[in-house]
Amino acid sequence: MSGILRRCATLLCAVVVVGALAGVPAAGADGFSRLDRDPVEGEPLTLTDGREIGTALFSLRVADHDSVQAYSAASDKEVHPRAAYVESVWSDVEQWTETLGETDPPDRASWIVSHSYPTLDLSPLAEETGLPPLREQQAIAGTQAALWHVLEGAEPDRDANDDAVLALYDHLVEGSAAAVDNTVSRSLEITPSQVEATAPEEPLGPLTVHVSGAGPVKASVRGAPASWLVDAEGEQVTQVRDGEEVFLRVDPSVPAGVVTLHVRGQSVPLPQGRLFTGRDGVRTQPLVTAEAGSATSVDTATFTWRPEAVPEEPPSPGPAKDEEPSPEEVVRTDASEAEVSPEADDRIQEEDLANTGTWLSGLLVIAGALVVSGLIILVLGRKRRD
Repeated sequence: MSGILRRCATLLCAVVVVGALAGVPAAGADGFSRLDRDPVEGEPLTLTDGREIGTALFSLRVADHDSVQAYSAASDKEVHPRAAYVESVWSDVEQWTETLGETDPPDRASWIVSHSYPTLDLSPLAEETGLPPLREQQAIAGTQAALWHVLEGAEPDRDANDDAVLALYDHLVEGSAAAVDNTVSRSLEITPSQVEATAPEEPLGPLTVHVSGAGPVKASVRGAPASWLVDAEGEQVTQVRDGEEVFLRVDPSVPAGVVTLHVRGQSVPLPQGRLFTGRDGVRTQPLVTAEAGSATSVDTATFTWRPEAVPEEPPSPGPAKDEEPSPEEVVRTDASEAEVSPEADDRIQEEDLANTGTWLSGLLVIAGALVVSGLIILVLGRKRRD
């Protein structure tokens, strides 16, 4: 018996391991990114609220492409080195989009990284600010201070920070105040994210694909087998470009279903100023890309359809509540009541009690059998050990 139990446990462990391995995606397979080496540290910053925070320029490997450098977007969170990152939409964060100014924080952040280090080398950056050549640590700290200011209102302490850092900070904050509205969505995005229909006779859609580059991206569907992607003219498609619409044609023999549209682009241009956050809600420091690059980008959307609801038939009308029984019904009712004597009523109650007693007896028999079985198993186990 112990051998059987061991074999069952081994089989169960194998199933669990295989299932776990099957659920782990390959790196870069679904477009997520990770930090790939130690960051370049900048000078620490002292804020007016008394906090002293280190600054750094991080290296973010964007899917399976080369790394791009990035700054942190918040001063009160930590970066988890092994966390998976995905490109996100600035508008998903209320504090960064709902502002009263003419330019919102994402626009200002994009302007800052476009006019600072490492997009600009240290010498040109110093010329723009009117300062002697900056050290890399000073440029990182000044840029980071400006980003924290426009994104969350943090202020550096004027008496506790380097003058060169403060000069770069002032230059970037003032310049970003006039940033134009050029914040865009992700480098690859499908809008809307879902389409629903009832008993569709025409193709479902449209869904529009937005890509930051001019090249085509792959499009495929998963779900109901009797469905395929078509364009506005009804022609089947497997690739789409920026701004193109796609539809889902459904076989009429499939009354209902859910199909997922997968769009994947290789070497999609990734401008600076893009937001990356923890994948699947992982709590880690959000990052802002500080230089342009290219990425493997993916996005999904869903098509859902269902049959038309069949209207329910109204219930058949019953007898009117106020309708009085006929004299014949009254006679039959009285006769049936007269047939049930008090003795018969007592017999019915006794039968119910007898059934209840039998039910309880059955339970007692079952319980006794279980106890006896347990004792037998214990005795056999002791004999086997002896």
